[in-house]
Amino acid sequence: MDDGKIHIPARKRQPAPDGQPVIRLTAEAYNVLVEIYNESQMSMKQIASLIIMQSLDRIVYDKEG
Repeated sequence: MDDGKIHIPARKRQPAPDGQPVIRLTAEAYNVLVEIYNESQMSMKQIASLIIMQSLDRIVYDKEG
């Protein structure tokens, strides 16, 4: 779809417990994060968190059925 939104299939997962949750990125996504990091004064954790938080209003959950 070309509506300017990020389309993600819907599903359920429990929120992270206290502490530092870990996610794995594809090599391509990690390399993009490194490029952003090299041009930034922020940590990789801060950059990834900022990108995720700022994209919330652009996400559309595509529910099946």
